[in-house]
Amino acid sequence: MTPASAPAVRRELEPTHPCIRCGRDGVPADAGLCELCNPLELSQPSATQMHGIAAAGILGFIVVLAVLGRVVLAGTGPFAGQITGVVSTAGGLSVTLDVANEGTNASATTCIISEAVPRFGATSESVQTARIAAGSSISFTTTTTRFGSEPIGLTVTCGSR
Repeated sequence: MTPASAPAVRRELEPTHPCIRCGRDGVPADAGLCELCNPLELSQPSATQMHGIAAAGILGFIVVLAVLGRVVLAGTGPFAGQITGVVSTAGGLSVTLDVANEGTNASATTCIISEAVPRFGATSESVQTARIAAGSSISFTTTTTRFGSEPIGLTVTCGSR
């Protein structure tokens, strides 16, 4: 008789992750550093500490971007826009705009052209202006196909108010 062989015991492997310092695989889930990066087995940072540091870094970066954005955009606008002419052209409308920069710094802006009588589902088109010097205005003409080819009443809103 041959003895019955016992089924092989399946051993579950413990979860591992890469070392937070060198990237070597196989670091146990309860440790942050591998044996080479922490040979004396000193106390290691917890997962909460590592995630907290990452979250603080992200929040700090957002604050830096907000301050930088404020510094860069200070003194731009407000912008006043006005439509001075709407003429039918081949396949659309030729719209003439006057845009004034009422701020203290030169800047370009985006103007939204829309129908003068607002209605649900009305179409609009955005137009980027050239750079406008502080305290001055520019006049330019753009062609749009969104409003058909028959001249209609249009309005414009430039920059953020």
